[in-house]
Amino acid sequence: MQMTSRERVLGAMRRQSVDYVPCSPSFNALSDAQRRGKRWNFPWGPSQYEQIHYGVTELGTDPVVNVSAGGYEAAPEVSSSVWYDADAGLIHKRFDTPAGPLSSTVRYDERWPHGLDIPFHTDFNPAHAVKFWLETAEDLEALSYIFRPVSSEATLARTRFAFMEARQIADEFGLATRASVGLGLTGALQMFGPSELCIAMVETPELVDAYLELDHRLNMRSIEIALELGVDIIHRNGFYETADFYSPAMLRRFLLERLQTEFRAAGDGGAVTCYTINTGLMPMLEYLRELEVDCLFGVDIAHKDHDFARIVASQEGSKSFWVGPSSAYHLQEPDPEVTRDAVRECFRVVGREGLIISPCPSLHSIMPWQNGMAMIEEWKRLI
Repeated sequence: MQMTSRERVLGAMRRQSVDYVPCSPSFNALSDAQRRGKRWNFPWGPSQYEQIHYGVTELGTDPVVNVSAGGYEAAPEVSSSVWYDADAGLIHKRFDTPAGPLSSTVRYDERWPHGLDIPFHTDFNPAHAVKFWLETAEDLEALSYIFRPVSSEATLARTRFAFMEARQIADEFGLATRASVGLGLTGALQMFGPSELCIAMVETPELVDAYLELDHRLNMRSIEIALELGVDIIHRNGFYETADFYSPAMLRRFLLERLQTEFRAAGDGGAVTCYTINTGLMPMLEYLRELEVDCLFGVDIAHKDHDFARIVASQEGSKSFWVGPSSAYHLQEPDPEVTRDAVRECFRVVGREGLIISPCPSLHSIMPWQNGMAMIEEWKRLI
């Protein structure tokens, strides 16, 4: 019996029997700054609808519809300002809160994609920051007036309306919906700085705990909102929550209880849970096994320090894998056979139960599209 795309993806994530292994690709358009001088290689336009329509009608894949749920809502007393110092080439941003100011400064150049702004969470902060957002306990106290769980009816109404629009797309094609909830140490790295965060976890762990608790409160409220909306998949970003930066003992100390609480809340509410991890996995396999999450997304199967078969075996059938050709090692190669072989490896190692095929972590708009097609063609051949 043929399943809908939604049934197929959710069933595979739960390691249930499905009519065939789904291919639910992750694509990354990149920013204008990242694409400068490069060709847009996707055969669709920039909107989510165009991508999904093409993916379903032309490629025969099982995309998911991304939705927003929650976020944060600053206290009404908080104000902000941003300005550019042309002489120094610096962008400054400052929040004024009842607990004092919170500020950051970045060096502006042609690679800065955010215009006259400094977001809290962007991978461009570490490369451009002159002053990171978080340095002291006073900074965390100020942030507590900004990182407040959503409560106003106006914000909730906008969230419900945006979900209604996304749900219309999902219903048109029979697709699953997904909300990305939580950044944890990934967000901390972007706000403290990579080296600074690693040092803080040893020398001032109370600061890291304070940040993670703010993040956790936001996540729990976002999960609550997502479940009220009826979102199918709760997807947690753990990209920088690996042994690339921290020991397994540190991950347990700072993350385990919070992650388990979030995954359990989502699962108890009927959602399927997913966790992004990419590299630095071999020292933390036992820790990963403890996580009560349905699916691991984005494992780099070709990383020089990874043993993909051992990673899969270590989870003892407790998790599905949303996995495929590596962005770093396969999808930029001139020979599409490299990508095809990566798809074959995923089927060989994971098997047909608990497997969803996707570029890992994503196929970029400037990468050779022939490799995207090679992935999809090989997937179709194997199912």
